Amino acid sequence: MEDEEYLSKPWLNHYDPDIPQTIKYPKIPIYETLNKSVKDFPEKPALYWGKRAINYRTLGEYVDRFSNALTDLGIKKGDRVALLMLNTPQYVISLYGILKAGAVATGINPLLTPREIEFILTDSGAETIITLDLFLPRVIEVKDKTKLKNIIVTGLGDFPQTDAPLPEPPEKEGVKQFLTLLKNHPPKPPKIKINPEEDAAILQYTGGTTGLPKGVVLTHRNIVSNIHQVYTWFNPTFGTDTFCSAFPMFHVAGLIVNLVAVTLGGVQCLIWNPRDSDNIIQLINDYKPKWIVNVPTLYMMLLANPKFFKSEVVNAEQFLSAAAPMPVEIIKELQTKTKGVVVEIWGLTETSPAATIMPFKGTKKAGSVGLPLADTIVKVVDIESRETLPVGEKGELAVYGPQVFYKGYRNKPEETANALQDGWVYTGDVGYMDEDGYFYIIDRTKDMINVSGYKVFSREVDEVLHEHPAVALAATIGIPDPERPGSERVKAFIVLKQGYQESPELKEDILKFLQKNLAKYKVPKFIEFRKELPMSLTGKVLKRQLRE
Repeated sequence: MEDEEYLSKPWLNHYDPDIPQTIKYPKIPIYETLNKSVKDFPEKPALYWGKRAINYRTLGEYVDRFSNALTDLGIKKGDRVALLMLNTPQYVISLYGILKAGAVATGINPLLTPREIEFILTDSGAETIITLDLFLPRVIEVKDKTKLKNIIVTGLGDFPQTDAPLPEPPEKEGVKQFLTLLKNHPPKPPKIKINPEEDAAILQYTGGTTGLPKGVVLTHRNIVSNIHQVYTWFNPTFGTDTFCSAFPMFHVAGLIVNLVAVTLGGVQCLIWNPRDSDNIIQLINDYKPKWIVNVPTLYMMLLANPKFFKSEVVNAEQFLSAAAPMPVEIIKELQTKTKGVVVEIWGLTETSPAATIMPFKGTKKAGSVGLPLADTIVKVVDIESRETLPVGEKGELAVYGPQVFYKGYRNKPEETANALQDGWVYTGDVGYMDEDGYFYIIDRTKDMINVSGYKVFSREVDEVLHEHPAVALAATIGIPDPERPGSERVKAFIVLKQGYQESPELKEDILKFLQKNLAKYKVPKFIEFRKELPMSLTGKVLKRQLRE
């Protein structure tokens, strides 16, 4: 029985010696991790915002004031509160303030259109939103079509990036100023009784790559479990580590980085613009982070900046990569030019988010996303029948563990029943497990290309394209084959490195390179050069938009 090959957990034999195979998770609300760091490290910095440092004592006071303000606005336990912001001190304060008020935080991607924002506000039932003033016009546009009662506004300048005092923002009709709420409410948080097993903490909307976005309900237990699973993997020292992550906190990967950093009493460098590589490098020079966490495309962008390897990045200990597969060539470049270790993480919103991580000290296998975390089982099943497949066979990955969203999707019983069965979440990611228990992600089920019955994994073509010296970024999709209904042709979109010019000769050279390294049916029939590819704010290439 193939199930036994996964249930025997062969990956445990390859854990680093100091990684626990099982964890006793505290039954606490998420905000208790902040309370502990405030108590243990009151004077240590929690946030770096440019040149401004906010210590844990001050952060804790701001959070207590804000949770009091939310309660005063009528927010009750279980209410959803939306966050339409970039990575700023206000985001961290708001997140923990929402949780201390007993409410549920819902992050919204600032790249969304008014119509998409309206959908999330309506689906979540949020009556309160906290937004940057940059995005206020979109909120005002959809307000009357939603249940919104409270709009709380803040600006990038509300917390100056120096030690200057906080400003007095002008009051605006119809909205409430974030800083005014902080100023006018004492640091006396409400006393809300939280059941970590049952009570939702985060309502995280998936990207909506197929159909409308789905609201993933994550409990305090889900998140606290994943926080402990992640940090124990690295055996860190409490109260010392600095984190530099450009993952936006509205994304579940950025959320968990924030929560892990706070749990450890670490300090976070807040990056509000992930596309500003010069600023990221400046922060690395200023604060010398131990942990650098980014999506692969952001690492590619940093690698293209001549200042990157001349910076303090060469002394970072850990380069964590998540949200998309990292090309092997990028891993090699980081590991040969720095002192750090590249560690890939795989997971999804429905797993809070981490499910597997590459060993920090032990054997690393190129192309793998590592081993399942403590108390986590991953198995491979047939995409159609969901029958368990033997080791080495390719199929859909399913995950079981305390971080799996056992509350399901909000208002979507059919989708919940399809994705969540007997405690297993069926991920939509295609991959396999080797004999040592290392897992490999080949593609998303929706990104597989059907060429006359042959399966082409788009990521495999992307990997080969990234090995060509002229290619800075590449993405492969399937397009309908007009000569064979139901079949597809392979098309590649390519962004060239500096110094290379579009030409028929270069296109021919890339095709010859692909023909040498891929089976004939996998070689793209079409290559299109682009100045840029559509990306999410996290830096993930949006193949859905390319297909459209």
